[in-house]
Amino acid sequence: MARYILGIDGGGTKTEVAVATDTGEIISKAYSGPSNWTTTPRKVAIENIIEGIESALRQIPNIKISLISAGVAGVAKKEWELRDFLRSLNISDDVIVTTDAHIALAGALLDTEGIIVIAGTGSIGYGRRNNIEKRTGGWGYLLGDEGSAYDVGRRGIIAGLKAYDGRGEKTVLLDMIYEYLGTGEMEALIKIIYEKAKDIISGFARYVVKAGELGDKVALEILKSAAYELSLLAISTAEGLGYQCEDRFNVAYTGGFFKARDIVIDSFTRHIREKFPNVNIFPAKAEPIVGAILIAQRYLEKG
Repeated sequence: MARYILGIDGGGTKTEVAVATDTGEIISKAYSGPSNWTTTPRKVAIENIIEGIESALRQIPNIKISLISAGVAGVAKKEWELRDFLRSLNISDDVIVTTDAHIALAGALLDTEGIIVIAGTGSIGYGRRNNIEKRTGGWGYLLGDEGSAYDVGRRGIIAGLKAYDGRGEKTVLLDMIYEYLGTGEMEALIKIIYEKAKDIISGFARYVVKAGELGDKVALEILKSAAYELSLLAISTAEGLGYQCEDRFNVAYTGGFFKARDIVIDSFTRHIREKFPNVNIFPAKAEPIVGAILIAQRYLEKG
């Protein structure tokens, strides 16, 4: 008889819920609002998780869930809270709770061991080996997130402003700031940035990539520095897991910033291989929700 898995991927932007068979076939999916267990107000996080679960189950009535597998941002050190809540829903007594980084790793590698580097609005390195886990970075935009879209966007805007002042090299980034924000009036421009700083600054990263593709020297330096910082996430995670330079292991990468393929990925790959020449480096194979289901499958296989 088929057994069914309920997978949950909860983050700071959205929650994704999927129901799958024990062979990994996804038979329903649903989405709801954010459910970061630390930064989203707890009542809101709980409501969004319930909404996602109910929506996913509504599509396939009259089935029994054998196992819930949830990977949720902000749950580290508080897994028991989420586990107790999910059990209280009386969907299944069998519940796995882990972090969003863990399910992202499992989905990216389609395996439970190796390393993932995530570079979206923020950046983080995460790996697992022999049931040991290692996290690098992920300290947030005020204290870290080097190589992220926020980091690159911020440095690109600063470079443009320095060019405006005459304190830095000339760069097309200045004109791109005007284009991006729809004004060449400096006071209005600064006001726009400070009104919604994080989103606007992160959004400018794509213009830095565009400037780099046009050969702008300043933009290329920013992008090469970002690639180096992202490679350090992989290298330090690998070292923390005890990998030696001759070892063969997998590193996956994901996140919008890695779409700058030739500029970012080539440098990222080169820096890692200088330290670990036998490493396999590739884009994420699947989404985190697939990782949540894979972790559940492995659990069920063990009986």
